[in-house]
Order: sequence, then C-alpha cells, then structure tokens
Amino acid sequence: MSKEDKKSDKVEDLVKKALKEALDKRRSTPMSVEMIEPCDDEDKAASTIVSSAPASFTDGIRRLKPNQMWFSEVASVDKIDAREDFGVTVFSDYEWDERIASFIPEINDSYVIDKQLAADILMAWELNEKVLCYGPTGAGKSSLVEQLCARTGRPFVRVNCTGDMDSSMIFGQLTAKDGSTVWVDGAVTEAVKYGAVFAWDEWDVTPPEISMGLQWLLEDDGKLFLKEMPGSTKDKQIIPHEHFRIVAIGNTQGQGDDTGAHAGTNVQNSATLDRFGTAVFVDYLHPLIEEKMLTNKWPDTINGKAAKELVKLANLIRQGYKANQFNLTISPRSLFSICRKVSAGSTLKKAFALVYLNKLNDTQRRVADELFGKVYGTKES
Repeated sequence: MSKEDKKSDKVEDLVKKALKEALDKRRSTPMSVEMIEPCDDEDKAASTIVSSAPASFTDGIRRLKPNQMWFSEVASVDKIDAREDFGVTVFSDYEWDERIASFIPEINDSYVIDKQLAADILMAWELNEKVLCYGPTGAGKSSLVEQLCARTGRPFVRVNCTGDMDSSMIFGQLTAKDGSTVWVDGAVTEAVKYGAVFAWDEWDVTPPEISMGLQWLLEDDGKLFLKEMPGSTKDKQIIPHEHFRIVAIGNTQGQGDDTGAHAGTNVQNSATLDRFGTAVFVDYLHPLIEEKMLTNKWPDTINGKAAKELVKLANLIRQGYKANQFNLTISPRSLFSICRKVSAGSTLKKAFALVYLNKLNDTQRRVADELFGKVYGTKES
C-alpha cells in the first residue's frame, strides 16, 4: 500500500470516528419536541402540544403575555373557536407620554366590529407589521382602526393626505419662537417617537416625494429620517418607539383606479407595496352587522324592521354606485345622519332627501327615488 493510500485510509477513519461520536451525543440529548402520536380523533390531534412552538400559538397550555387579553375579549366576540383566539396587547394602565396620551380614542359602544378584519389587523400589530387597509368610500376603514385603538388603549394619530399637501405636516418644520428658530415635529414624527398608531389616511393620493420619505420607516426595523431637521445625520434619524404602528388607509391598494370614482389616486411604487406585511380589504359591512349598529345607536327610534329596510336601500344604492349609476354612494355615516334626523322628528323621506338625494343630479335622483319606492312603496315613512 502506497503512502498516499495509507494517508487516505487514516483520514477516512477519523471521519467515521467523528460521525459516530456525533450520533452518540445526539442520542444522549433529550429531544426538545414531543413526539406526536397517531390519532384518529381530529379534535384531539389538533390539541396535541409541540413544546418548541410559541406558547401563545399552541393549544392546551396557551398563555397570555404580560398586558395581554384574548382577542375574543377585546373584540367582544361571543362565538369563536378557541384555536383561533390569540393574545392582544392592551394598554389599560400604560403611562403614555403626555404629548400623545390625549389621542387615545373613546370606545363607541354602538360600533360593531367585524371579527375577521379585527383579527387580521390586531394580529399584524402583535407582529409589528405595517398594515394596508383599503376599500370603497364610506366602508368604515378609518373607524375600524380608530375603534381597535380605543379597545386596546393605543393613541390614534390620523392625517388625511391630499395631492398638494406639504411635507411639514407629516415630518415637521422649523418655526420661529422667541427670536430664534426651533424644530416642531409633524404628525408622523410624534407618532414614531411616542408610540402611537399612525393612520395614513388617503395614502394613495400622497405626493410621491412624501411617500418616498417614509420608505425607510416602512421597512422591518426601519427608522424615520428627517432631512430638513438641523443637526447631524444621527440627530436626523428617529428610532421608532416599540409600540409605534402604521396603517395606510385608502380606496385602492396602490395599483391605481380603473373605475374613475377615486380622482387623484396614484399608482404606488411596488417597493412601497412590498413593505406592508398585511393587506386587508374592507368592504361595506355585512347587512346584519350594519343593522345591529343602527339599532344599537338608536334603540328607541330604529327597530329591527326599520334598520333592515334602511340597510336594504343603502345596499341597492351601493350596487348602483359600483355599476356607475350613481356618482355618490351611501356610507354608514350617511345612514347615521338619516337615523339622527328621524330621531329628531323628521320623516324618513325628508331625511333621505337631505342626506343623499339632494346631492345627486336630476337623472340620478330619479333612479334613487325609484329605489326608495322599491323598498318602501308609496308610503312616506
């Protein structure tokens, strides 16, 4: 046997010895994951615990983290599969900075939360993901985010963007004070610094130069860079508060508008869209939920039958809006205005005219009148 062959055999022996030692060591180390036994019972199998999985995402011994409540409690959901429930951080006793504490919304007891939408957004907040929330006009997108903030005790900072807005509204600006210039933070800067939920409303009409100024902030572990603020590069970088969250709200998902109903909306940069970890479509409320909201708000005036008829009328008009029969839709806010007038003594016909009918041109008004008659007949309620 040559010297090279002997050397090769020696190396092979060393490798075999190392592999054997590694296998022996692995056998002597307890497994971190429990073995899952075969099970014919699906419910039993679903509750089998995998010890290496996060406690809050396993069944049987799930635990809430400090300052958490179950989602079903936060959203007041009566019927929910226990396996779908999860922990939601609630800031009931949290001491917010005084500059942001007053922005915590009040809970609206008459507001009925959509379970699935609430679960998607609250889970995104728990994962510290950026959220894109889009849907038709008047579907209640901003109200949903506001009420989730109210129920979790988070400050809610909302800015309605326009095509001609100035960046100082978002980021901040230098202002004269006592004979000198001082920097005053904008809305997003305050939210970033002190941990609020920033509702970036009408995000799809925001000027591109402002949207691009938020690019870094939208990244995981991103920062806000205030290029106009005096100071060093380090001074201009704002590290977000651990509880800061951002929700972009608009009529489109950033791909533009083909219907012509949402003037001024822009196609957004694909890099911006990619930064949102969660995107939810908010359509008009389910009829049963919308009816419940009306009867909750005006229990002495709007009974179940009246709410059902109003929501039916609204949905007929919404269908017409989607089919381009109307330039204006009826939102839950419009229904609230109608109910408010009826509660004050107005007839339903007059309230409908003041809130919606009088905003239409002659042709559309006649169509809407026909829909009113389809629901209520010739009577004036």
